[in-house]
Amino acid sequence: MNKRYLPVIVSFLLGLGVMAAPVADQDAQLQKRAAQLHREALVIDTHCDTPMAMLRGLDIGALQNRNEVDLRRMKAGGVDAMFFAVFVSNSRDRRHPARHAMEMIDAIVSQVNAYPDRAAPATSCADILRLHKEGRRAILMGMENGGPLEGSLRLLRQYYRLGVRYITLTHNSHNDICDSSTQTPPVWNGLSLFGREVVEEMNRLGMIIDISHVSDAAFYDVVRLSRAPVMASHSCVRAICDVPRNLSDDMIRALAGNGGVIQVNFYSAFLDPDFAARLRAVHERLAPKIAALRKGYADNDNAFWSAAFDLWRKNVPQPPDIDILVDHIDHVVKLVGIEHVGLGSDFDGAGSFPVGLEDVSGFPRITLALLKRGYTDREIRLILGENFMRVFARVEEVSAALKTKS
Repeated sequence: MNKRYLPVIVSFLLGLGVMAAPVADQDAQLQKRAAQLHREALVIDTHCDTPMAMLRGLDIGALQNRNEVDLRRMKAGGVDAMFFAVFVSNSRDRRHPARHAMEMIDAIVSQVNAYPDRAAPATSCADILRLHKEGRRAILMGMENGGPLEGSLRLLRQYYRLGVRYITLTHNSHNDICDSSTQTPPVWNGLSLFGREVVEEMNRLGMIIDISHVSDAAFYDVVRLSRAPVMASHSCVRAICDVPRNLSDDMIRALAGNGGVIQVNFYSAFLDPDFAARLRAVHERLAPKIAALRKGYADNDNAFWSAAFDLWRKNVPQPPDIDILVDHIDHVVKLVGIEHVGLGSDFDGAGSFPVGLEDVSGFPRITLALLKRGYTDREIRLILGENFMRVFARVEEVSAALKTKS
């Protein structure tokens, strides 16, 4: 080496170190800021399917390794409130769906009550705020699929009394309330007559109407009829990932006009079109095995879903990066403003999530990713939970006003 150039090289290398140090310091400072913001914020996840595993014996008080949610990881992830889904498959709509729903409600309440020092059932905004202040997890219930109503408003009222605070009107098939986004052709071309009665009664009771899974026509019927804001508890943006389960830009605008909120789903196939394409190939390959499982567990939905998820997890494609989740949030914010977007993970019900969001303990990474994208502390607080709380509070207010009038 020519010694004339040695001082220049040394200076250059030292300069790299000088530049690298501030970058590392800035990154550490941002991570520290994100951690503090996440601890202080009210963090709410509006959809997880953990109760399916609870019916199979899962203990939410113990650290688990076969699912995405338990109380320990909720605390580690700083998730203050979570809606546990009372999920009843459309395949059970004519096979005692109310009994299945009641068994799941019993499992949720029993398990949550078993850990009073860590969690408690919640049914209102006031409950969520109180439990947040106490440092305990608030566990709420949302019913996924209105099949367990069995065409009865009396059953709807009973579910409200038991603590259910939202209903996803249908799931992957049509029911007697409305058409689904994932079955064709339509039966009702939107809401049925009974579905219209359900919307009105949910408004009166103070139950949030969840439009995830419903057809586009049913969505617009709900938005026109509802006197209270509505919610998509676990849906994404169709303009980014074009699948029927996601909301179009026009739908997001209508949702915002209603005062509602879209809670972005973490499921890789609803976030990333490339993943969705790879997933379709996996589905085609696994279709015969899934059909065999469905036949073998024809009388046991829980066993079928458990076996299907196990098979799925062994064959799932490589998931996308967490940035794709923030892309969906960005799209909603640019389209309708910061007040109409939140988070609805679909943990324990989907099977693939972005890198770093493999389970509920990964929630702080969302806060960090939002800070890196340029969101302010106030904006992040809105996304993490305050936007949902605004909707929930307004649903309660509308209910109180309607009950006063009647």
